[in-house]
Amino acid sequence: MRKKSFIIPAVLLCMFLSGCGKKIDCDLPSDPVAFNMSQFVNPADKEDTYLSIEFNGRTYVPYGTVEKSINGDDVGKCLGYTVQDGQKMEDSRLFLLNDDPDTNYLVEIDIYGEMSQPIFYRAADTAGKDVFTPDFIGSLDYDYWK
Repeated sequence: MRKKSFIIPAVLLCMFLSGCGKKIDCDLPSDPVAFNMSQFVNPADKEDTYLSIEFNGRTYVPYGTVEKSINGDDVGKCLGYTVQDGQKMEDSRLFLLNDDPDTNYLVEIDIYGEMSQPIFYRAADTAGKDVFTPDFIGSLDYDYWK
């Protein structure tokens, strides 16, 4: 019964995020990636630290949040969930972006967090480079990206 009580908020969140477009497929894949959160230290300022994730040999650092609504046309395949301090957070899922063939960004969506904003992570190796940023991503002006 408890599991069913989580389904309705998840569906509502996906509908909210999808706006009028295609729904975001929030389902975990059959073999989800467990993204272990770790600390990233800005090489230019040792006091400037971020929670980061690794994917396909690249480190991803927080970049921003939603500038305007997103939907399934923007958000691609679900990759897996986050793990923080050894705790699986299966409601916090990471997705690819459809218009990002170089995988410079990943988005984290809390599928049950009705008030949570998606978090966009950008590959750390793109700092100082001019990469395509979809118009639905709003920068939070973290020092690392300046």
